[in-house]
Amino acid sequence: MAKVAARYRRDADDDDEEDGGAVAMLAGTMTMGRALVCLVLELPDEETTPEDVIEAKKAERESVIARLVDLNLEIDQLVNFAGDKLFLLLSLPEERILQEAEARQVKVRINEEKYGGALCKFRRQLFEEEAFAKTTDECEACSALSSLQLLELTHSVVTMEPFDDGSGDAQAFDPQRLVDEGKILAYFYLHYDRSRLKLLENWVISYLSPQPLEDIRDYFGEKIALFYTWVGFYNTMLWFPAIVGTLLSTTKVYFGTSDTPWVSMYGILLTLWTVLVCHLWKRLEAQRRYEWDTLEFEEQEVMRTEFMKNPATLRNAHKNEVTGAIDEYYFDEGGYFPPSGRAGRCAVTFGVIFVMDGLSILLSIFIYQHAVHPLLSMEDHMTGSTVGGVLFSATSLLLDRVFSALIARLIEWENWTTETQHEDALIVRSCLFNVVNKYFCLILVAFLINHVPIMGEDLSCPDWQCMPVVHTMLMVHFIATAMMQLAEANLLPYLKKVYTDFKMNASLKKAAGQGAPVKTPMEEALETPPFSGVFDQYSPYVFQFGYIACFTVAFPMGALFALVTNLYQLRMSAKTLVTATQRPPYSCASDIGAWQSVMDIVATASVITNSLIIGITSHSCYFYFPEMTMLQRIWAVIILEHLLFGAKIFIENVIKIEDAEASREYDRKTTMRDFHLKNTFKIELD
Repeated sequence: MAKVAARYRRDADDDDEEDGGAVAMLAGTMTMGRALVCLVLELPDEETTPEDVIEAKKAERESVIARLVDLNLEIDQLVNFAGDKLFLLLSLPEERILQEAEARQVKVRINEEKYGGALCKFRRQLFEEEAFAKTTDECEACSALSSLQLLELTHSVVTMEPFDDGSGDAQAFDPQRLVDEGKILAYFYLHYDRSRLKLLENWVISYLSPQPLEDIRDYFGEKIALFYTWVGFYNTMLWFPAIVGTLLSTTKVYFGTSDTPWVSMYGILLTLWTVLVCHLWKRLEAQRRYEWDTLEFEEQEVMRTEFMKNPATLRNAHKNEVTGAIDEYYFDEGGYFPPSGRAGRCAVTFGVIFVMDGLSILLSIFIYQHAVHPLLSMEDHMTGSTVGGVLFSATSLLLDRVFSALIARLIEWENWTTETQHEDALIVRSCLFNVVNKYFCLILVAFLINHVPIMGEDLSCPDWQCMPVVHTMLMVHFIATAMMQLAEANLLPYLKKVYTDFKMNASLKKAAGQGAPVKTPMEEALETPPFSGVFDQYSPYVFQFGYIACFTVAFPMGALFALVTNLYQLRMSAKTLVTATQRPPYSCASDIGAWQSVMDIVATASVITNSLIIGITSHSCYFYFPEMTMLQRIWAVIILEHLLFGAKIFIENVIKIEDAEASREYDRKTTMRDFHLKNTFKIELD
């Protein structure tokens, strides 16, 4: 049964401001306290559009609405003030919510005080006996379910497979396909204002308060909550190198040189810090898996929609070699020699990465040879280093943008089955390029140019003093990165908003007689971009971690720069997510995926790079051993490297990843839950 709200259009005798305010007020009333999915249909201008087009659009709208009504959804309809869009607000009746939640075995948390607080499959009996804990959303439709769970239930009903009557015409309602075909304008989740305001107050503007991670998880899902858990952990760990690095920088001012007696000690501490960051994060991540009950997520993960729709994916046409059953969806893994299937496509991707890496290396060498080295001198290393830092940062950013566009298409072409596989492949391939693109210029200056002829030329630093050059290049990079983050967080969204308002308000201004346009919450949501995923969120932080772990011995203030920008960027990204992005669909994750492997590689690389900076690039060892020869310095690097690797292995074996207390607490809660289900509620366990 569809509930239809009044249709609001502007009449010639109406007062513009009051009429527009009525539409906005009605829209606010319709969305208050409800978890709604929004579907947007186009209303053509009756004065300028041909009659046949108007009739065709009307038939499409009626077909869409009839299909949704058949699904027993609650449907509120609202025409915007400009009269060019029809918004359908979709939700489930309370009885249907209970049916779907139980049928789809939605996991909710039972009352902690009475029954232990573990996650449990939704059952109507438990809901009626008030056994479930209230969510942080406290939705009116069902207090045991979060607004995100209600949205997912509504979406699952909208897209459910229809009953097959044997005609072969039955087809699921696919919003994305309808958007691509132009039959609907958009389909998205609306924000739940009650929870959004709570997140704004307790998270976005609360700079000095801990992040409300449970609220974030309830509202956005485990995947996004895990990202913000990681960022918060990383920022907390940054305090140590930030404070120690600042103290070291004061000693550099005292000595008047980039090399001080404390550089060696800072390099050793920084390496051990890097190992601790990686290992302590694994421990915290394991705790979150127990607390959020995502231990079996990857085993239960479903196939990607893009994989199922890909023309290369076989459907009901492949016999499983192990079970003998027909696979509903199948894509051949293939092999590298000869190239075939997914492996053959991966080989093409790796070839593109190899070419892009080569281009990045050649550009770095060219910039240093022709733009940096001619400007370096004993009297002035700052000019050449600054020019190098600017050019290296600019070319790195440009190549990164080009590569990102290429790799997105290539990864989609590889046709991975699950979202986790897809993201892990994207992370690995992105890192294979960006490790070269972002770090080779520093490796070139810090470790190569004093010891290896480049293109047949001696491009060594003046008086072999490369430490000041690396110091300035890193400083320029951190400043440029901070400026870019500020621009992306503030300037670009502002410019996009100005452009969108200018473009989208044209019809509103026309309808309002050039008066102030009045927008409904649905119109504002329609104008905001969809969430792009956590990959783009992780990337700058992980590569920043690489700079700090491997190179900030040369620029100790880098950790402080990173900490300040990160603390600001954290709240700005939270603000963007909560206020300037369409609400993302539910996404789960049990870990940070291949980013953890990247961090482990960085920890290993930091042992090597810091040993080389201490023993080769820096001359701080002469403060302790003034008579050291180059051969002795090389031996010192080898010995230090082995000692640091030994310390790394020791730390990784002493600190256990699995938290025994978290495991015991998880077992206690699940045991208590099972006991009450069986004995208190007389429910047979699966």
